[in-house]
Amino acid sequence: MSFTTSEENYIKGIFHLQQETGLVNTNSLAAEMQTRPASVTDMLKKLKSKKLLQYEKYKGFKLNEAGKKAEEILKQDKNTE
Repeated sequence: MSFTTSEENYIKGIFHLQQETGLVNTNSLAAEMQTRPASVTDMLKKLKSKKLLQYEKYKGFKLNEAGKKAEEILKQDKNTE
């Protein structure tokens, strides 16, 4: 599966935040990414359509197993460049 640069950045941001807090909310990711919550919501929809996120209504979201694997692949790709 291939990702845009923006998708890669969001995956990394989500991974980083969920290591600290478990579930991530839109506002914390917006602050991490230095963008607006509406932009985060748009990207979350894209990542969810790629089946990379687990969402719990009113609680937040996190990378599911496929998302964690994607993050690991992104790390490996960066290390081989």
